[in-house]
Amino acid sequence: MLYKRVISGILFLPIFYIVTWELPPIYFTALVLVAVVVGQYEFYRMILARNIKPQFAIGMVIGGLVVLESYYPFFGGLDKLLLAASLMLIMIVRLFERKPVDSAIEDVAYTFIGVFYVAILFSFQIVIRLGVDGKQWLVFLYFVIWASDIGAYAIGIPFGKHRLYVKVSPKKSVEGFVGALIASIGMALICRIWFMPPIGLGETVGIALLLAVIGTIGDLVESLFKRAAGVKDSGGLIPGHGGILDRMDSMLFAAPALYYVLTVR
Repeated sequence: MLYKRVISGILFLPIFYIVTWELPPIYFTALVLVAVVVGQYEFYRMILARNIKPQFAIGMVIGGLVVLESYYPFFGGLDKLLLAASLMLIMIVRLFERKPVDSAIEDVAYTFIGVFYVAILFSFQIVIRLGVDGKQWLVFLYFVIWASDIGAYAIGIPFGKHRLYVKVSPKKSVEGFVGALIASIGMALICRIWFMPPIGLGETVGIALLLAVIGTIGDLVESLFKRAAGVKDSGGLIPGHGGILDRMDSMLFAAPALYYVLTVR
């Protein structure tokens, strides 16, 4: 399992570097668009295990529009309008589908959750990339979250004795969580010296801790969804990791947290 994770990481790093650092933001937006389509598909597939039938096509189309709107706000930045129109469209499509009416509420609700959980949360990465020093902050985000995952795995597997949250994720440990915090701080400090714009030492540590904590919560939320659906992984696209959601679950929560930090700093 570990060697598959390492190989997957080695293969992904050059792509990530080129798309994020060397190319214009439109290329990163395209990468996010692909990830959102695959991620929403994985999420809706999980929901099928509960005998709920979300609207795959309309959900993924709306998710794609959310991604594109994050890059180019053709709705004029009216996020409330986009969300309201999306929900209304999902309900209208469900109204005329040839399905039993008794599952309509669940179908609509989970279709919209797929848009929010995957597309909207993913799109914060695009907004970060488009901001001031965007590529530096985006790479910082990825490196800190990756370090958090590695720290949790490296410390939690051999030394984990105290369970962090058994109800949702029996394998996660307090020791692994501490390892995640330490690794996140270490990586953040390396990034601060290596390529980041001017940022204070205390702020660097504070942001790293915030991302590690929020990222862990995002990981637990996806574990909650998988446990509720009775599946081990969201998909099998990435060897050693599972699906897109298994690899990006921490990032889904960490990216909005970093975005709001950057708006107030």
